[in-house]
Amino acid sequence: MRNLVLALLAFVLCASAAWNLKAVNRSWKVIERHFRPEFVGEEPQLREVSGLEELPADLRQRIPAKGKVILVDFRLPSSKKRLWLIKNRKIRLHCRVAHGKNSGEVWATKFSNEQQSFKSCLGVFTTGKAYVGEKGLAMKLHGLEKGINDNAYDRGIVFHGGKYVSKAFILRNGRIGRSHGCFVTEPQCNAQIVRACAYGTKVIVVGHRSIRI
Repeated sequence: MRNLVLALLAFVLCASAAWNLKAVNRSWKVIERHFRPEFVGEEPQLREVSGLEELPADLRQRIPAKGKVILVDFRLPSSKKRLWLIKNRKIRLHCRVAHGKNSGEVWATKFSNEQQSFKSCLGVFTTGKAYVGEKGLAMKLHGLEKGINDNAYDRGIVFHGGKYVSKAFILRNGRIGRSHGCFVTEPQCNAQIVRACAYGTKVIVVGHRSIRI
Protein backbone atom coordinates (compact mmCIF):
# COMPACT_ATOMS: atom_id res chain seq x y z
CA MET A 1 0.00 0.00 0.00
CA ARG A 2 2.83 2.35 0.91
CA ASN A 3 4.55 1.71 -2.41
CA LEU A 4 1.31 2.43 -4.27
CA VAL A 5 0.88 5.76 -2.46
CA LEU A 6 4.49 6.72 -3.20
CA ALA A 7 4.04 5.79 -6.86
CA LEU A 8 0.88 7.89 -7.14
CA LEU A 9 2.60 10.82 -5.45
CA ALA A 10 5.55 10.57 -7.83
CA PHE A 11 3.18 10.46 -10.81
CA VAL A 12 1.32 13.58 -9.62
CA LEU A 13 4.58 15.49 -9.07
CA CYS A 14 5.91 14.54 -12.52
CA ALA A 15 2.63 15.49 -14.21
CA SER A 16 2.57 18.82 -12.37
CA ALA A 17 6.16 19.58 -13.36
CA ALA A 18 5.46 18.74 -16.99
CA TRP A 19 2.34 20.95 -17.04
CA ASN A 20 4.24 23.85 -15.47
CA LEU A 21 7.03 23.47 -18.03
CA LYS A 22 4.55 23.60 -20.91
CA ALA A 23 2.89 26.65 -19.36
CA VAL A 24 6.26 28.38 -19.04
CA ASN A 25 7.14 27.52 -22.64
CA ARG A 26 3.81 28.92 -23.82
CA SER A 27 4.35 32.08 -21.76
CA TRP A 28 7.81 32.62 -23.22
CA LYS A 29 6.44 32.14 -26.74
CA VAL A 30 3.82 34.83 -26.08
CA ILE A 31 6.46 37.19 -24.69
CA GLU A 32 8.82 36.43 -27.56
CA ARG A 33 6.20 37.15 -30.17
CA HIS A 34 5.18 40.38 -28.44
CA PHE A 35 8.67 41.85 -28.33
CA ARG A 36 10.14 40.10 -31.39
CA PRO A 37 7.34 39.81 -33.97
CA GLU A 38 9.73 38.22 -36.48
CA PHE A 39 9.24 34.99 -34.53
CA VAL A 40 5.64 34.73 -35.76
CA GLY A 41 5.19 31.57 -37.83
CA GLU A 42 5.68 31.51 -41.58
CA GLU A 43 1.93 31.44 -42.32
CA PRO A 44 0.04 32.93 -39.36
CA GLN A 45 -3.57 31.94 -38.81
CA LEU A 46 -5.10 35.34 -39.42
CA ARG A 47 -8.52 35.83 -37.90
CA GLU A 48 -11.39 36.65 -40.21
CA VAL A 49 -12.75 40.19 -39.94
CA SER A 50 -16.21 41.02 -41.24
CA GLY A 51 -17.03 44.12 -43.25
CA LEU A 52 -15.96 43.52 -46.86
CA GLU A 53 -19.08 45.38 -47.96
CA GLU A 54 -17.83 48.49 -46.10
CA LEU A 55 -14.79 48.91 -48.36
CA PRO A 56 -15.01 51.67 -51.00
CA ALA A 57 -16.56 50.32 -54.19
CA ASP A 58 -13.48 50.99 -56.31
CA LEU A 59 -11.34 48.89 -53.96
CA ARG A 60 -13.88 46.06 -53.74
CA GLN A 61 -13.74 45.74 -57.52
CA ARG A 62 -10.00 44.99 -57.33
CA ILE A 63 -10.30 42.07 -54.93
CA PRO A 64 -9.55 38.76 -56.70
CA ALA A 65 -11.88 35.78 -56.38
CA LYS A 66 -9.06 33.74 -54.83
CA GLY A 67 -5.73 34.51 -53.25
CA LYS A 68 -4.37 37.43 -51.27
CA VAL A 69 -4.26 41.15 -51.88
CA ILE A 70 -3.29 44.15 -49.74
CA LEU A 71 -5.36 47.31 -50.18
CA VAL A 72 -4.28 50.74 -48.92
CA ASP A 73 -6.56 53.78 -49.09
CA PHE A 74 -4.59 56.98 -48.53
CA ARG A 75 -7.76 59.00 -49.11
CA LEU A 76 -8.50 58.35 -45.43
CA PRO A 77 -6.80 60.28 -42.60
CA SER A 78 -3.93 58.55 -40.83
CA SER A 79 -5.96 58.17 -37.63
CA LYS A 80 -8.24 55.70 -39.45
CA LYS A 81 -7.54 52.07 -40.27
CA ARG A 82 -6.82 52.21 -43.99
CA LEU A 83 -5.01 48.97 -44.81
CA TRP A 84 -6.80 45.70 -45.52
CA LEU A 85 -5.24 42.27 -46.00
CA ILE A 86 -7.73 40.11 -47.85
CA LYS A 87 -7.48 36.38 -48.54
CA ASN A 88 -10.08 34.51 -50.59
CA ARG A 89 -12.42 37.51 -50.36
CA LYS A 90 -12.28 37.54 -46.55
CA ILE A 91 -10.74 40.41 -44.58
CA ARG A 92 -7.94 38.90 -42.50
CA LEU A 93 -6.43 42.13 -41.15
CA HIS A 94 -7.57 45.74 -40.96
CA CYS A 95 -5.12 48.21 -39.48
CA ARG A 96 -3.56 51.66 -39.59
CA VAL A 97 -0.66 52.42 -41.91
CA ALA A 98 1.65 55.44 -42.00
CA HIS A 99 2.34 57.62 -45.03
CA GLY A 100 5.46 59.58 -45.90
CA LYS A 101 6.23 62.68 -43.84
CA ASN A 102 6.28 64.93 -46.93
CA SER A 103 2.95 63.57 -48.14
CA GLY A 104 1.11 65.50 -45.43
CA GLU A 105 0.34 65.34 -41.75
CA VAL A 106 -3.08 63.84 -41.01
CA TRP A 107 -4.03 63.58 -44.68
CA ALA A 108 -1.77 62.30 -47.47
CA THR A 109 -2.12 64.74 -50.36
CA LYS A 110 1.27 64.63 -52.12
CA PHE A 111 2.84 61.56 -53.71
CA SER A 112 6.09 60.94 -55.49
CA ASN A 113 8.17 58.36 -57.30
CA GLU A 114 11.41 60.30 -56.72
CA GLN A 115 14.41 59.45 -54.55
CA GLN A 116 14.69 61.29 -51.22
CA SER A 117 11.22 62.78 -51.59
CA PHE A 118 10.08 61.19 -48.30
CA LYS A 119 6.64 60.88 -49.87
CA SER A 120 4.41 57.86 -50.32
CA CYS A 121 3.72 56.54 -53.78
CA LEU A 122 0.54 55.17 -55.28
CA GLY A 123 -0.29 52.43 -57.73
CA VAL A 124 0.11 48.69 -57.97
CA PHE A 125 3.02 46.85 -56.37
CA THR A 126 4.04 43.28 -55.79
CA THR A 127 5.71 42.09 -52.61
CA GLY A 128 9.27 40.80 -52.59
CA LYS A 129 11.42 39.06 -50.01
CA ALA A 130 11.09 39.29 -46.25
CA TYR A 131 14.18 40.18 -44.24
CA VAL A 132 15.29 41.52 -40.87
CA GLY A 133 16.98 44.93 -41.11
CA GLU A 134 17.54 48.03 -39.00
CA LYS A 135 13.77 48.46 -38.69
CA GLY A 136 13.25 44.83 -37.70
CA LEU A 137 11.15 42.47 -39.77
CA ALA A 138 10.46 44.01 -43.17
CA MET A 139 9.32 43.17 -46.70
CA LYS A 140 10.54 44.62 -49.98
CA LEU A 141 8.21 46.03 -52.63
CA HIS A 142 8.43 46.27 -56.41
CA GLY A 143 6.45 49.04 -58.11
CA LEU A 144 4.75 47.89 -61.32
CA GLU A 145 3.77 51.25 -62.82
CA LYS A 146 6.35 53.16 -64.82
CA GLY A 147 6.72 56.76 -63.70
CA ILE A 148 4.33 56.26 -60.79
CA ASN A 149 6.00 53.78 -58.44
CA ASP A 150 8.69 51.90 -60.37
CA ASN A 151 11.41 53.53 -58.24
CA ALA A 152 9.95 52.04 -55.06
CA TYR A 153 12.52 49.26 -54.79
CA ASP A 154 15.49 51.58 -55.35
CA ARG A 155 14.01 54.10 -52.90
CA GLY A 156 13.86 51.40 -50.23
CA ILE A 157 10.08 51.58 -49.89
CA VAL A 158 9.19 48.57 -47.76
CA PHE A 159 6.73 47.29 -45.21
CA HIS A 160 8.06 47.49 -41.66
CA GLY A 161 6.77 47.99 -38.13
CA GLY A 162 6.78 51.09 -35.97
CA LYS A 163 5.49 51.89 -32.48
CA TYR A 164 4.35 55.31 -33.68
CA VAL A 165 1.46 53.67 -35.54
CA SER A 166 -0.72 53.18 -32.50
CA LYS A 167 -3.82 54.44 -30.73
CA ALA A 168 -1.65 55.79 -27.91
CA PHE A 169 0.32 57.93 -30.38
CA ILE A 170 -2.96 59.23 -31.86
CA LEU A 171 -4.24 60.24 -28.43
CA ARG A 172 -1.07 62.24 -27.81
CA ASN A 173 -0.64 63.76 -31.27
CA GLY A 174 -3.96 63.61 -33.11
CA ARG A 175 -2.44 61.37 -35.78
CA ILE A 176 -0.03 58.47 -36.15
CA GLY A 177 3.63 59.03 -36.95
CA ARG A 178 4.94 59.31 -40.49
CA SER A 179 7.58 57.46 -42.45
CA HIS A 180 10.11 58.24 -45.18
CA GLY A 181 7.66 56.73 -47.66
CA CYS A 182 7.48 53.19 -46.29
CA PHE A 183 4.27 51.40 -45.37
CA VAL A 184 4.59 51.29 -41.58
CA THR A 185 2.12 49.44 -39.38
CA GLU A 186 2.17 48.37 -35.74
CA PRO A 187 4.85 45.68 -35.20
CA GLN A 188 2.35 42.87 -34.60
CA CYS A 189 0.35 43.80 -37.71
CA ASN A 190 3.54 44.13 -39.74
CA ALA A 191 4.65 40.65 -38.69
CA GLN A 192 1.36 39.18 -39.85
CA ILE A 193 1.49 41.04 -43.17
CA VAL A 194 5.07 40.05 -43.91
CA ARG A 195 4.73 36.40 -42.93
CA ALA A 196 1.51 36.01 -44.91
CA CYS A 197 2.34 38.05 -48.00
CA ALA A 198 6.05 37.90 -48.88
CA TYR A 199 6.92 37.03 -52.48
CA GLY A 200 4.25 37.84 -55.00
CA THR A 201 1.23 39.36 -53.25
CA LYS A 202 -0.32 42.29 -55.08
CA VAL A 203 -0.53 45.59 -53.19
CA ILE A 204 -2.96 48.23 -54.48
CA VAL A 205 -2.58 51.76 -53.12
CA VAL A 206 -5.03 54.57 -53.90
CA GLY A 207 -5.03 58.23 -52.97
CA HIS A 208 -6.39 61.56 -54.18
CA ARG A 209 -4.87 61.00 -57.58
CA SER A 210 -6.05 58.69 -60.37
CA ILE A 211 -3.83 55.67 -61.08
CA ARG A 212 -3.65 53.16 -63.89
CA ILE A 213 -4.51 49.52 -63.01
